[in-house]
Amino acid sequence: MAAVRLAGNRLRVMIPICALALALSACASMQDIAGIERPGYQKDGSYVLSSQEQGLGCRALEERSKGLQAQMQELSNRAVQEMQQLPQTVATAWGRLVGSPEQGVPAVAEYNEARAESAALSATLARKGCDGSGTDTASIKR
Repeated sequence: MAAVRLAGNRLRVMIPICALALALSACASMQDIAGIERPGYQKDGSYVLSSQEQGLGCRALEERSKGLQAQMQELSNRAVQEMQQLPQTVATAWGRLVGSPEQGVPAVAEYNEARAESAALSATLARKGCDGSGTDTASIKR
């Protein structure tokens, strides 16, 4: 009898928690369906700066941009190495076979995210009238 009561109490606690989790996940997917931009990486491959990032001064934005350029250079080199290696899984081999050669290469995905964030930073630098002369774009050389 005590076991039944304990299970009933756990059930009463778990139902509201599960309902809350479901509601929160639905809100996130509704934002995606509605096309509402939120800070971070977007499904279309772009990046939206948070209000905190947009509030940064020119120097901080330029430092972040330079850091991303260095990261992109490293990722570019790593992507070339990963593309030259044989795929490690059947999924990545299939992706390369029917998709593009970059499909299934983690460094390319990371590079694309860094490039999107760098573009957002460059746009913000230009909007703020910052010099931004030290920001070059790295690319993947094959």
